[in-house]
Amino acid sequence: MDKNEISKEFQLRKDNYNRLGKNIVEALQTFLLEQDIPFLDIYYRVKKLDSFIDKVNRKKYNQPFQDIEDICGIRIICYYASDIQRIGDVIGNEFAIIEEEDKSDLLGLKEFAYRSKHYIVKINNSWLASPNYRKLDDLKCEIQVRTILMHAWAEIEHKLNYKSTAQVPNKFQRKLFRLSAKFEEADEQFEELRDGIDTYISQLNKGIKSSKGFNLKQDFNIESFKIYIKYQFPDKSPDQKQVEMLFDNISKAKLGFEAVDTVIKNLKPHYDEILNDLGDSGYETSNDGIDSFLWISMDIYNNEAFNSFRGSLISSFNTVVEKWRGITKDSWL
Repeated sequence: MDKNEISKEFQLRKDNYNRLGKNIVEALQTFLLEQDIPFLDIYYRVKKLDSFIDKVNRKKYNQPFQDIEDICGIRIICYYASDIQRIGDVIGNEFAIIEEEDKSDLLGLKEFAYRSKHYIVKINNSWLASPNYRKLDDLKCEIQVRTILMHAWAEIEHKLNYKSTAQVPNKFQRKLFRLSAKFEEADEQFEELRDGIDTYISQLNKGIKSSKGFNLKQDFNIESFKIYIKYQFPDKSPDQKQVEMLFDNISKAKLGFEAVDTVIKNLKPHYDEILNDLGDSGYETSNDGIDSFLWISMDIYNNEAFNSFRGSLISSFNTVVEKWRGITKDSWL
């Protein structure tokens, strides 16, 4: 094929490749959410004509539309290295894999460079019944899976414009390898940090079950605070952002579990009454009222520490705070 023929054929196929990329991205987003695999981003790109022709010329392809497998490229950026394999399992279950390659396997024991998992795939025949996938059965695409740090390294390496180690001036090769090694080590340490936090949370929950109570002497942090709230309100599901904001306010007030437990112990029996008072005052609550109850409880307990927050609320909320502060004032002694 000459350049004009390639250009015409590329323009004819371009819309289908864009459709392929868009549909696969949407499918992957659904698959990963179903498997509870967190990801930062999933996106696609279709090669530009100039880039496509340049690759045809460099590789001397006779059948470029069959030989070039990354005309449509999809990238999945995840958080942790262990999720790369989980994502790979999803790709294997949902797509027809033609080829797969782990770029890390290409590195020697003393080499550090670009790392990523690549797949060349086609859609499964069963998908062709859907209008979105019609006429896409003969198209291939490349799926790249990498962590945020792998992605950062690849982007920086690309910006430096070195396509191989041999291109890097000798005086800079060692520094480049050291930086790459730090990225790889950071990926491992983030994984260890996540696993450590998961273990910590598991141990807190086991401690509650074994002692049949919550240890108020332990470290006051967001993880232990979330578990305390769940311990006190097992049937409620407070908004996690609200819980985090409340934790920050309690921390700034230099309070801990003893103070929080005093509040909950004294006000929890009046949960429905307090929420009814809020409703009667015209203050709207949501999410079973748990978020409002937690906030107003700490407000009732400590006016000075929470005054800056309370001052921005409507007067009806403040009226309920003052009422229950009067009712429970002796409870805090």
